Amino acid sequence: MNPAIEIKNLTCSYGNNSVLRDISFLVPKGDFYVIIGPNGSGKTTLLKTMSASIRYQQGAIEIQGRPLENYTKRSLARTVALVPQHIPLDFPFTVMELVLMGRSPHLGILGFPQKEDIEIARQALSFTGVGQLAERKLDQLSGGERQLVFIARAICQQPQVIFLDEPTASLDLSHQTRIMDLMEDLKTTKAITIVMVSHDLNLAAMYGDNLLLLKAGEVVRQGRPMDVLSFKVLEETYGCPLLVDQGGLGGFPRVTPVPGRFISRSLGQKEREVEK
Repeated sequence: MNPAIEIKNLTCSYGNNSVLRDISFLVPKGDFYVIIGPNGSGKTTLLKTMSASIRYQQGAIEIQGRPLENYTKRSLARTVALVPQHIPLDFPFTVMELVLMGRSPHLGILGFPQKEDIEIARQALSFTGVGQLAERKLDQLSGGERQLVFIARAICQQPQVIFLDEPTASLDLSHQTRIMDLMEDLKTTKAITIVMVSHDLNLAAMYGDNLLLLKAGEVVRQGRPMDVLSFKVLEETYGCPLLVDQGGLGGFPRVTPVPGRFISRSLGQKEREVEK
């Protein structure tokens, strides 16, 4: 197998603070790969390291069979695209102008987009369903619309891999589903490898081909959702009571946090049963 991404014994630190420790895993080509874990587990740091946004101290990263350090900024931008978690509002550009920025790695010396570049941008806007917003300014859009526009910009780069950092955070259910379905379409119709960080275990279970579960900068488990999202593994990782059963649609696990008041009620019931 020739993976899209191969990570070997990766270690990354901020000063004396070790964030990632001896991490190794493979992302198959054309996979929808989801990185999950508690706050502070190193998910975003891992994504930024793979996209060359920050440096790592030890180990190796290969993308499309090529060491990360062998890429120039331009060649890497033709291979991978990053959709950040926090979408800035201070871009004084229209949606079309912003999406066209995704063509930068492909433009000539003068840097001016040609007719073909504009058509690719239009196709990206159409694919994400926001073509009608082309002339709007970014600060005139809702959070979900902005997220879709930045995904359109990533598509406009024509990458082989797209990294996304919590793209559904703070979005309503409609936009969450729309974005996740869009990622599935990119994987299926354009053969793009998707690597996404998410806090939502149920979305990860429904859409992820493979999951990587992190805790405190180390790999807890990796593999298919059914192999990773088990009751014992999740309770030990997150340190809270959880219910794990089969989703209503079948074929994948469903994770439900158990509120404290239900735990107390359950314990009280057990005590009454003992007294009897």
